Amino acid sequence: MKWIVLAAASLPALAQSSAELAITPPPPPNLTLKLGGLADSSEGHDLHGKLTWSASGALTLFLSGVKSNLASTTQAPSPAGTTTTTTTTSLGGDRSFGVFDLGLRYDRTDMSDLLAYDRYVFLPAFDIGAWRLGFELSRRTTEFDRLRFTSRPINTPTGIVYVTGYADLRVTDTGLGANLDYLGEVWRPYCSYIYYDYGSLHGETDVSRIRNSAGGVSPEVFQALAGRLVSRLERMSASRVGGKASLLDWTATMGLEADLKRTRWGLEATRDVDHMTGERSDTVTGTAAWKVSSRFLLEFQLGATRSEAFGTDRFAGLSFTIRTRPGF
Repeated sequence: MKWIVLAAASLPALAQSSAELAITPPPPPNLTLKLGGLADSSEGHDLHGKLTWSASGALTLFLSGVKSNLASTTQAPSPAGTTTTTTTTSLGGDRSFGVFDLGLRYDRTDMSDLLAYDRYVFLPAFDIGAWRLGFELSRRTTEFDRLRFTSRPINTPTGIVYVTGYADLRVTDTGLGANLDYLGEVWRPYCSYIYYDYGSLHGETDVSRIRNSAGGVSPEVFQALAGRLVSRLERMSASRVGGKASLLDWTATMGLEADLKRTRWGLEATRDVDHMTGERSDTVTGTAAWKVSSRFLLEFQLGATRSEAFGTDRFAGLSFTIRTRPGF
């Protein structure tokens, strides 16, 4: 009887505890905002921001934007002689399924007096312990602003001809790459490689002789028609400012990050190769971040980009990140 009385007395407490467990709400989603800027020794600069929403567990969504001005007008001027302004808007997300992650991203980029493109990116990844192996498959369609040319010399199988007219051209490329990360508690090395395969340039033109046997326009003819526009693309691929929006043949990156109690340090090396000209550029970037609090991170960035045609650009950047839930 004594045990029955004790059990009966404990039932309300158990019921209350069960009710409390049943109504315990899940933690609210985390919002992360990152804002920053960068300037280089050629008077170029950019402003960038990213807003990320992540639920507890599996789903992450983001929206980001970059606006950059490549101020090297003496090396890569626009037709109007002004700076090259590039804006990029990206949105996407990531969903975790245990050891398998699936990410999707869409990019829209506009370069003043030059081109605009849309890119769709498929990003599967596998998490095995502290290792993460990811892949990237992208499809991009680039549309160039109308090219107008007068008495422009073009090399053909029968010799040099001079053409006058216009061309509205576009090109599609497919990107294929992989990345490997080790997500240790302190040391985090990583590397990646992406290769882009381009088709022929197609579109409307009133000069049929610039087309090849496949009905497209070869890169060599495009360079002859576009003139300084190709120089601007080459200059952008050799600059940290706006360089991510250029048309690359391939890019490779390797780096190392150390995540300490109150600080975070990183060193990264990247090689980019321009598709149109084959221009190669190498970038080394160092980062130092201070965890001001569990919700606020301040990051400094210093580096340099060296290219065969344009020498060395030095750059510096500053950004901050805030989040609604502690976690740096």
